Amino acid sequence: MVHILPDMQLHGAISKRKIHARAWEARKDGDILGNGPKGVKGSSRTWPFKGIQGSKESQMSLFFKPLSIGPLSIEEPVLLAPMAGYTDSCFRRIAREHGAGVVFTEMISAAGLVRRAAKTLALLEFDEREQPLGVQIFGADPSEMAEGARIAQDAGASLIDINMGCPAQKVCRIGAGASLLRSPDRVARILDAVRRAVSCALTVKIRLGWDPEHITASQIAKIAESCGVDAVTLHPRVRSQGFAGFADWSWVARLKAERKIPIVGNGDVASAPRAFELLAQGACDAVMIGRASRGNPWIFSGIRALLRGEPPMSPSPAERYAVMERHLKAICERYAPDAAANRVRTLFPHYVKGLPGAAAFRRALGNFETSRTGELLHLLRTILDAV
Repeated sequence: MVHILPDMQLHGAISKRKIHARAWEARKDGDILGNGPKGVKGSSRTWPFKGIQGSKESQMSLFFKPLSIGPLSIEEPVLLAPMAGYTDSCFRRIAREHGAGVVFTEMISAAGLVRRAAKTLALLEFDEREQPLGVQIFGADPSEMAEGARIAQDAGASLIDINMGCPAQKVCRIGAGASLLRSPDRVARILDAVRRAVSCALTVKIRLGWDPEHITASQIAKIAESCGVDAVTLHPRVRSQGFAGFADWSWVARLKAERKIPIVGNGDVASAPRAFELLAQGACDAVMIGRASRGNPWIFSGIRALLRGEPPMSPSPAERYAVMERHLKAICERYAPDAAANRVRTLFPHYVKGLPGAAAFRRALGNFETSRTGELLHLLRTILDAV
């Protein structure tokens, strides 16, 4: 049975191991499993993290074997979660460049796609540099979901994801999102219809269940596998929790033990070391990063570094500025002025969270207009120069 370290235990273990320059330097002179020369603290005959079992060959395969989701081969087992208002083309491209193996669109209404609504179709627009691209759709009608999936595949999606975990009332009210966890029969009809409609990779994103008294994750995952779904993503909270409390990752490990298809874990993965630890423990086949990536695409490069046996590096002020400047300009080019300004006000506070001068930057964002991009960048450079 996989033992999952809770966050506080995990960070203590990592701190105790002191992943610092000496340990990593010693690894360079040893083998890929960290078996550096004896007598060097932090690199003697053990992997830098606890919890990894099995032969050297099996451990090496953990870090070097690409993840297969149906016909899709993914180099990095790290996915950018679909997030409404955040994961547009501008940010997806940045996430891919920093190491996300797959990036997802914002959640898209299958009904909107079928009606060919302009605003809905706009959510399918992407740059080829984002590939492999996952398109997440939601809805409750099997035929509508199948047609929406077909439209998304024809638009260029490498992967279709079915949302069965969104806790939002406006989504659940129409019988979609997490509401489907209460209707296993409907889940089967939807997944079967979508599987017949598309040949690309197909996944489903779920929660543990509707509430603590109705835990249906194992049942839904079994249905998904029997319908030909290629992978299941589990956010181990129930719908009634929203994002409160803690994600119970023991359920992710349990699902992985029960099913043959890949299991992706999502929820409370707030740092690169945490993601690495979960992968190393075998808790999941891949991790999906959501809220922790907002204003922090470097979480992906940090995970990639750890998977390659390298120390994760914090971005320099110059690197932060370059990414923020590029993101800002991409938004202003892509959207109409009012829409661009609203998106910048929503996204950019995350980039400066915890930095000296962040309050002044947030105040400036409150009055931001696309015609004042230069002023905002000047203030940003002033803030980062003080870091």
